[in-house]
Amino acid sequence: MTMYISATFKELTRKRVFLVTIILTFVFLLLFAVGVHELAGITEGYEDSPAQRLLNGMVLLVLGLFFAQFLAAFFVLFSAMGIVTGEQENGLLLAVAARPISRWKLYVAKWLGHAVWITVYSTILFVSLVWTIHSFAGLPLTLGDLLRGFVLFIWMPLLLLSLTMLGSVYLPMLGNGICAALLYGFALFTGLLEGVSIYEGTHPALQKFALLIGLLLPTDSVYRRSLYEVLGGADWAGLATSDMGPFSMPSIPSNAYLLYTVAYAAVLLWLGCRAFSRKDL
Repeated sequence: MTMYISATFKELTRKRVFLVTIILTFVFLLLFAVGVHELAGITEGYEDSPAQRLLNGMVLLVLGLFFAQFLAAFFVLFSAMGIVTGEQENGLLLAVAARPISRWKLYVAKWLGHAVWITVYSTILFVSLVWTIHSFAGLPLTLGDLLRGFVLFIWMPLLLLSLTMLGSVYLPMLGNGICAALLYGFALFTGLLEGVSIYEGTHPALQKFALLIGLLLPTDSVYRRSLYEVLGGADWAGLATSDMGPFSMPSIPSNAYLLYTVAYAAVLLWLGCRAFSRKDL
């Protein structure tokens, strides 16, 4: 398994898009840190109440994690959209599949190899943003809330990885990337639309549409639950996101829904192993 993890890293580093992603991520984190530092310096000149400073820190954290999950999702899309058909087209997959190993084990090994580096990338994003907000904006955060939010923040791109890998068995690389990006975009757009509708009440048709999209791709719902946990759950999350327009959270995914996402990922992984085992290389 270590061999496949190492091979996945070498494969990622050979792609120019990987280098571009790392550079842009570094630029984003740097600019975000500078922006938060400057905003913290400006607000120090005003006599804001502790509650207002707390709210400002929470708003900055919401915005930072929103763009961070964007970056994590596109890291998944760029790295995994051609994981099967892309390697099949350049002949690499045939050479690997010729080894005495079951195809389903090869598929799982590829999933784990990408999952490791996606987790590393997402961890760096999460820790960097949380540290920036805590250090410069003075936002108090508890270890328990951070751990729960961190696990869910990592789980979101892994769900997208499971879907992208399954699509790569059936679709060409570009088509799979477009399809996965559209589904992710639909989920994100639905969450933003729900946030806007909080002011006038959510329409029943919108609720059904959001439920359908959440079942097809639960990435945005998992992200919102992650944000809810990081902000302190029921104690503080409602204060920070009750009046933020599209970034508001009118509903919070339940624990039962999180169990559904585990079953969702397991089914996608099983379908991928089954389809890859039958695929004509």
